[in-house]
Amino acid sequence: MNGMAPQHSPLQARGVNNQRHVGSSYPAYHSSQTYQIPPFLPQTGYLPNNYPSASYVPTNGIYQQAQPYRNVATPTTPRASGIAVVIPASSPRTQRNGSSPTIASKPTAPASWAPQSPSLDHQLLLLSLAEDYFSAARSQAWPRESNHEKNTMRQYYKLIATGLACLETLLKRFKLQPQMEANVRLRYASILYEETENILEAEQCLSEGMKLCDRYRIFDLKHNMEHLLAQVLFKASPRASLKFLDGVIKDAEAYQHTAWVYALRFLKVSLLLQLSSHQDTLSAFSQLKSISTLAEHFGDKAILAIASTLEALVHLRESSSTESIEQAQRAIALARSLQHDDAVGQISQLAILTNIVDLSCSLLQFDPSQAVAKMQAMQTSLEGPHDSWHDDGSFLIPAPSQGASRAPNGNGIVRKDSRGELSVMFSWAPWTDVYALGYLLSSISISHRNNSECPRSEQMLKEGMRVLEKDAGNADTVVESFSSTQSRRTWRQTLGCFFQLHLVFALCTRTAWNDARKQIEGLKATLARIPSTPEVLQLFIQYLEGIIAQGTGNLDTALSIFQHPCLAIAAKPASPTHLDLSILATFNSILIVRPRSHPLHHTLPRYLSSLNPHLSHIRTTKPLLSAYNLILAITPNPSPPTIVKTKQYLQAALQAAKSCTNNQL
Repeated sequence: MNGMAPQHSPLQARGVNNQRHVGSSYPAYHSSQTYQIPPFLPQTGYLPNNYPSASYVPTNGIYQQAQPYRNVATPTTPRASGIAVVIPASSPRTQRNGSSPTIASKPTAPASWAPQSPSLDHQLLLLSLAEDYFSAARSQAWPRESNHEKNTMRQYYKLIATGLACLETLLKRFKLQPQMEANVRLRYASILYEETENILEAEQCLSEGMKLCDRYRIFDLKHNMEHLLAQVLFKASPRASLKFLDGVIKDAEAYQHTAWVYALRFLKVSLLLQLSSHQDTLSAFSQLKSISTLAEHFGDKAILAIASTLEALVHLRESSSTESIEQAQRAIALARSLQHDDAVGQISQLAILTNIVDLSCSLLQFDPSQAVAKMQAMQTSLEGPHDSWHDDGSFLIPAPSQGASRAPNGNGIVRKDSRGELSVMFSWAPWTDVYALGYLLSSISISHRNNSECPRSEQMLKEGMRVLEKDAGNADTVVESFSSTQSRRTWRQTLGCFFQLHLVFALCTRTAWNDARKQIEGLKATLARIPSTPEVLQLFIQYLEGIIAQGTGNLDTALSIFQHPCLAIAAKPASPTHLDLSILATFNSILIVRPRSHPLHHTLPRYLSSLNPHLSHIRTTKPLLSAYNLILAITPNPSPPTIVKTKQYLQAALQAAKSCTNNQL
């Protein structure tokens, strides 16, 4: 690795010449170089196996420090050579322990004996201090006001830098046992990856640790390091990370470490899905297929079930076409067939995820009757016990195959569960977030029944928002890195925005325009607090403002909003959602300029012709198809359609509206 950082004493790391930064803007750590540097990813931040902390300080074994040299020799048995063996006098402590007498080289004057305190174990002291500093940093509450947050971050990174200095001192100043050194290197690199931008140093530390594990055949820690190194490399060069994973997976297969093959392939799926190209999505499908084949061969049914569920999720993520939905439903059917097994049925997270993906398929098919039935199944699974749900959303999937590697009882990616079986650690959302998501999906499932007399859909949205607000304080108490805390907070704020967004749709459906306008303003205020606003939310707000203006009679304002470039129909839309909103904005523009008395009536043919390239998409989307046929029935192009043609358009619109339970049409 090029550009190796110069070696500095950790005690000099606090000097004024510091240039390396911990985090994004706070000076904290050592060296003279600056290195510039996120559902279902095997957990990346972990405490290595058998890692000692303040609450666990062993007094012997590999963690015990070598005793400092004293002028004392261990009693030995003289060789049978007739030569007298002269041994220095033992200390009073040695004589008290019953050692054999010694022959002094010269007489010594008697001295008074005083008890000596046991020597301080500096290795365990540094380890305990480092963990105490990390725990103190991550357990502090994060204020929501920016002026207080700056001081909190300064204190946070100061504690993190001090803990890193303790670990670096341990690595550079002490000769550690191989197992202990590997654990320390893994912990050191994990903190660098999560808390700093020192990617090169983390890579160097992991590379040296993997060499150490190879030399002493510590395979489990080596695989943990490889798992972390792939994520470190992905920050700087995604393609290099994927190529590195290919080689690591082959090595794990050669050693028949099946559990680690699962973990590494799942990691590659997660990394591939962070890339946007279609080829990467196909590679993710290939990895999931390999996992399913291996799991079926070894009989790891839980691994097969989660691989099938993730495959369905990727199909829905790739496209909302009929073919993708059918492929997702086939994968879900396989996952459901495995839930009768005891090892699979006991994993509540897997059952809830399967129900959520299954419900999403029905929502994308615009089948309200099936959606309501699947909504009830999802609610039943959410109401079940969730005691095994960790605060950070992580959970274990058992992989007790006969080819699995030997994993100690630790906190690595592959570990033993409470029953002593090998399991792979996955990371998802906390239970409260998933429970709130269930409210959102339930509200969408019954949105066709929402009206002023029975606004049940709105009630579910408001209840879900209350769940998020009530648990907002508890979410920040999870002990995790600052970046993870910020990501989790942003996710919850974004989820809250979607609650508000669907509430505006529900209010517009029953023409509660004033309430909808107030909710739009609240949504804008919430978006202003999110660091990076999703583009799709801005498009929805733009479209809903046009709907409210059109509903209240401000047709000129509505038309100007619908004609905004962000809602224009593009030849290559950025996403299916963008295309749907653009088509809906065009429909509303046609309805506004349709009367012959409108000054922009002459633009009507242009609006109609702009829909022609996307007729195939309109025909496969029932709500769009019903609205399109209704527009054709009432719009002159250039003259009004014949009575027969009008009846055909109205009949097609009615059939499509009935199939998706569009009560308004």
